[in-house]
Amino acid sequence: MTNRSANTASSPRTDVITSAGQQRRAVRVAPLAALVALYACGLLGMVAVAGLTGAQAGQREAAVRATATVAASLLDRLQKGNDLMREGKYALAEANYAYILQYQPENYGVRSLIATAIAAQTPTPPPPTPTPLPVVVDKPRIFQDLVAASEQRDWDSVIRLADQLIALDRDFEAAMVGDLRYRALVERGLSRLRAGQIEPGLYDLDLAAAIHPLSDRVEGERRLAAAYQSAMYYFGADWEKSIAQLERLYQSAPGYRDVGAKLREAYLRAGDAYAGAGDWCAAAKKYERAAQFSPNPSLAEKQRDADARCLMASVSGSGVNVGSATAIPNTAGITGRLFYSQFDPATYQYRYNVYDGAAAQAYQIGSGPQPSYRASLSPDRARMVYSIYQDGWKVVISPTDGSGALTVLASGSYPVWGPNGLIAYQACTDQCGIHLINPDQPSSVRRLTTSSSDINMQWSPSGDKLVYMSNFPGSWEIFTVSLSGMFQQLTGFGANSGAPTFSPDGTRIAFISNRDGGNWAIWVMNADGSNLVRLIELGSQHPYWQAEQLLWLR
Repeated sequence: MTNRSANTASSPRTDVITSAGQQRRAVRVAPLAALVALYACGLLGMVAVAGLTGAQAGQREAAVRATATVAASLLDRLQKGNDLMREGKYALAEANYAYILQYQPENYGVRSLIATAIAAQTPTPPPPTPTPLPVVVDKPRIFQDLVAASEQRDWDSVIRLADQLIALDRDFEAAMVGDLRYRALVERGLSRLRAGQIEPGLYDLDLAAAIHPLSDRVEGERRLAAAYQSAMYYFGADWEKSIAQLERLYQSAPGYRDVGAKLREAYLRAGDAYAGAGDWCAAAKKYERAAQFSPNPSLAEKQRDADARCLMASVSGSGVNVGSATAIPNTAGITGRLFYSQFDPATYQYRYNVYDGAAAQAYQIGSGPQPSYRASLSPDRARMVYSIYQDGWKVVISPTDGSGALTVLASGSYPVWGPNGLIAYQACTDQCGIHLINPDQPSSVRRLTTSSSDINMQWSPSGDKLVYMSNFPGSWEIFTVSLSGMFQQLTGFGANSGAPTFSPDGTRIAFISNRDGGNWAIWVMNADGSNLVRLIELGSQHPYWQAEQLLWLR
């Protein structure tokens, strides 16, 4: 925004306020008629509202430019109409004014100009010459009125009278006039900002700053308004830019205007855009941030769906397609969604399913030749970790948006990223067991368990323990271990149990087992191993059960 000098701002003018990012300018208005001045005010108001509304409604830059083009065309028509009136070409002037009226049917200034043009085409006796109104040039009187208007806090009159005095004699009581004009511009500017008239308010404060530096308080409010206006310019046109600017504003002034609500909406609509493009991991991140402002069932549903599609897709990027639902009684009374694989002996394929506890039904979301090998996401969902076979199993990390190359973190398998930022994985490089590593400090590795069969672990939601499967006792059982090294064996069936996962609140654990007659099923128990309940039948075959991973989301 460009500052004006006091001299420029003091001349009689019509303020033209265009859309965000365009310069404001003041132009002299020829004394054609009071109606022309009235029309110009209405037209310029249209330009201001068009620019502000275009930005706040989230229109793209092309739409803003189109609005500016229409406004410029109307100003051109007005000037042509005025010129034609001076030349006595009243019919042509009427046509130009009528064109403007198509865009501003409620502009009574234009209607009056049209009426004047029509009346000029009808011969009438010349009216008596009116007595010209006296022009006030009494500077002491104007100054007296200026002081009185300031005492009454009539800022519009203060600015008008100060401009009039400066036009007559810029040296007359210059210091006092400048101070009064400065105060009026500041007060009116702040009033406009607080009423939501950001562009006019910023314009007033810019004029004030050309007289005296703004106080810290006023300058702070001006900067907040300018930052808000800039963010709104990108709102709907570039979600990432709008979010970045709104985030900065929210961090510095979370209570400013509706910045919180706008930021939530920006994250939500950005998530919808990413979901529409099939970028489910990015969509899940946006939905998660939006939910931090104001969670609701609809948003939670979007986040769960995006999380599921992001996590259930294989590292190779296989598609996810939702199939028909199958009713399964919720015998364990679980909440949230449980993702699992089920072997189909007819096709020798695995069906990737999700069980919705609230609806008590499961539906298929994909299929493949083996249980779904899912990537594990970092807490901020910006990166993911998984294992690949490359001269032995390697733990690798990569950005979720595919923007960077794979980074080999360590030799090992079954990696899972915890809410505390640590990655747990199985390795047998020096000594076997579950290892912990900080991906940002890969030299800091700690061994947590001691068996090569300690595999398929999952973090608790609090990040203070892991649940895993091991055949250390001679059969595959379920264990937990805390980060301080405290172990607990939860099952002792003498059968095969594996793929354990915590519930979202950490109070329960789901796992698969063939403990009941050799048939596979998903079981649910309390986190201490009590209250065991059979939930979902998986059939008699599960060839790659050790590679299965259950996932329990809200």
